[in-house]
Amino acid sequence: MEQLLELARERKLDRVGATYAVVAWVVVQAASIAFPVFSAPPWALRWLIVGAMAGLPLVLAATWVAGRRVAPAPRPIAAKDWLLIGLIGLVAVLLIVQLVLGFERTSGPDRPQAMAASSIAVLPFVNLSGDPNKLYFSDGIADQLISELARTPSLRVAARSSSFAFRGKAVDVKAIAKALNVRAVLEGSVREDGNRVRIAAELVDASNGYQIWSETYDRNLTNILALQDDISHAIIETLSKRFWGRPVVATPRPAPRAINPEAYKAYLQGEYYFAQRTSDGVARAIALFARATELAPDYAEAFAALGYARATNALNYQAYGDTDHALAAVKKAQALDPNNATALIAHATACILKWRWRDIAADFRRLERLHVNSAAVWHLRAIFFDYMGLTQFTGAAEAKAVQLDPLSFIDRYNLALYALTARHYDEAMKIAAEAQALQPGNLEVVALQCSIEAARNRTAEARRLHRQLLSRASPGEPSADALSCQYYIAVAEKKFAVVRQVADAAAAAFPAKDIPATDIAIAYGHANDVDAAIKWFRRAFEIRDPQSLRVPHTEKNLPNVFADPRWKALRNEPAIRDFELARREIAAENQAGE
Repeated sequence: MEQLLELARERKLDRVGATYAVVAWVVVQAASIAFPVFSAPPWALRWLIVGAMAGLPLVLAATWVAGRRVAPAPRPIAAKDWLLIGLIGLVAVLLIVQLVLGFERTSGPDRPQAMAASSIAVLPFVNLSGDPNKLYFSDGIADQLISELARTPSLRVAARSSSFAFRGKAVDVKAIAKALNVRAVLEGSVREDGNRVRIAAELVDASNGYQIWSETYDRNLTNILALQDDISHAIIETLSKRFWGRPVVATPRPAPRAINPEAYKAYLQGEYYFAQRTSDGVARAIALFARATELAPDYAEAFAALGYARATNALNYQAYGDTDHALAAVKKAQALDPNNATALIAHATACILKWRWRDIAADFRRLERLHVNSAAVWHLRAIFFDYMGLTQFTGAAEAKAVQLDPLSFIDRYNLALYALTARHYDEAMKIAAEAQALQPGNLEVVALQCSIEAARNRTAEARRLHRQLLSRASPGEPSADALSCQYYIAVAEKKFAVVRQVADAAAAAFPAKDIPATDIAIAYGHANDVDAAIKWFRRAFEIRDPQSLRVPHTEKNLPNVFADPRWKALRNEPAIRDFELARREIAAENQAGE
């Protein structure tokens, strides 16, 4: 050992090694400060450390060979020798630690740094057409780019409702990026004049506010689909070079075709109204999408959007006659584009009302293979699990939707509702407060908070919320939210006469008030009117209300109903037995995939 160290001293390996280690350490520290400032890709620092570590043995080997001579007589190891050896070892250990921590920071699935490097928000494009009625067009262009970018594996794209929330607000790009947890922001403007369109777009690195790409396009509207494709590819290429250090390819789809400009305008108008998700908005969207398919019978996206709007109308507004029309439109869309994500979402939505549970699960598997990672998909997946009574999966799916759409009221509202169903009351109240912060004037969330407080037997607090709802109701008009709150308080306090009054009122108004038959059945069950409850559960089954199937898995306070022979006979119907079998299969599949 002493002879080896003497050789190292004679050939100056100790001094060379110590000098190299210190210089390498200083270079790495300087790079760790400078690289983020200049927006270097995250892998650059890791490979610099790897190179520094690999260089040490190479430098020592070269010095050994260059200083080769007859071995000297051994002499005792001095304190300074131990100091140099320790210094080299310490620096090597520090380099290894920094390398490990660097990989953890950039590769962990839940690390904000890793998410930010592969994420983007598309802000609403400015309408420069001089006509405020053409806002739908500039919005539509931005919305289409969101859809195009979302087809890219590993790229997280902020949902429309969150990114569009900053319309007309003087908010710094860095603040927007922080709110949406994204690394890059796309801004732009649209000028539409007859059959010509000019689109200007710029991509901004949100970490420093610097522009990293910009382009202006002037095209004929017949080539708008190809133009959207060109813009999305340019953005992906820029992000790949700037942040990822590797090429990323979007999911394949048919080459864009020329399109009738009027058909495209009708389609964008339909998207504008459909995004509102109101009954009137969905109805107007259906008419516009139908118009687009008439003018462009080879435009798959128009058929897919028509199917999605009709399926939404059936599911959200009990227009059950639209279900078959939705499936017909989806079939045409998939014939034109088998990988169309909107068509798969529409198909899954319609199949909920058809009780085709395995088909829905297959649609989600297909969306996974196509790398479709959108808030709409996760939102629908949570709804699917909710209808299946699989409360162990609903919250996780809706949380993914919230991550992609952090400013969405409905996603947070549903997340709180799912936490309530799972009896996680503290979590439900916390998330409900977050939803309320997004829409302070929304009374639905106050009613939800009331139901949570009633469920955990805090009826005094529930009554306070009930008074708040009554004070904010319009004069002379009954408040549905106040009645809902009153109902849950009555259930908690076992005031069955009040529960019965609410059930009777809902039954008398059915179906005008959009109260599902299943909810009426549950209300009668809570009022201990088993005959009425069974009658309404039977009615819910006959109109194929999907909520009726999950009842024994989500409602634990109906023992008298569940013990009734008529209930057991109803649950023995072939369609319900098939539901229970599918439920077990889907639960096992998703449990294995976690």
